[in-house]
Amino acid sequence: MTVLAVDRLAKSYGGVRAVDGVSFAVEAGERVALIGPNGAGKTTLFNVVNGQVRPDGGSVRIAGRDVTGVPPHRVWAAGVGRTFQITATFASMTVRENVQTALAIHHGQGLGLGRALRGRFADEAAALVGRVGLGAASDRAVSELPYGDLKRLELAIALTNAPALLLMDEPTAGMAQDGRTAMMDLVDEVVASDGVAVLFTEHDMDVVFGHADRVIVLDRGRVIAEGDPDTVRADANVRAVYLGDDEATGAA
Repeated sequence: MTVLAVDRLAKSYGGVRAVDGVSFAVEAGERVALIGPNGAGKTTLFNVVNGQVRPDGGSVRIAGRDVTGVPPHRVWAAGVGRTFQITATFASMTVRENVQTALAIHHGQGLGLGRALRGRFADEAAALVGRVGLGAASDRAVSELPYGDLKRLELAIALTNAPALLLMDEPTAGMAQDGRTAMMDLVDEVVASDGVAVLFTEHDMDVVFGHADRVIVLDRGRVIAEGDPDTVRADANVRAVYLGDDEATGAA
């Protein structure tokens, strides 16, 4: 099933075409990496899909539903979870309370926070916290967590609406190599068990080529290559624009 369908999407800022007629689809259970040099249009594309930015043209469909230009809370309701390059959590709350808050919002009960959440969605929150490996830290304040655990918590929050699509912006940014591997292994487990479609941006090519089923390369707002990791790695245009010979051949 096609979970995300982007058709001729366009967004300009002044004379700069940040996204220029981009079309692609992501299927259920598929992990697609969106890569390209800085300024290629990756973040703008993510923000358009997520509803934070209205496109100038084209369309975005989630499981066949047109969500073009609708606000983020309606995109969330359509079945999209998102994680950010800079984690977005409530630092003064505990791990569990962060997940309970997201669950409450998903169920239309987002007015009560903090202590008012203690008895609400406790079992669901515990299951999600445990799923991302944070069960032992459930009652810790988020401000005390190491960065890798913040990334795990953000994934748990993104899963609170049982999404059909996960948008992950730099999911391993700022993490050590072992943490990157563990994070992407966790994402792979979610895909395998839930059939979630994943679209992610990433600068670590080991992560991209080790975990993506398909890779889309943007440059100056346009798709310049698309295919399986080996095909994209070998593409001469991609090597020239972004990868360089060392990364394309797998050298350090």
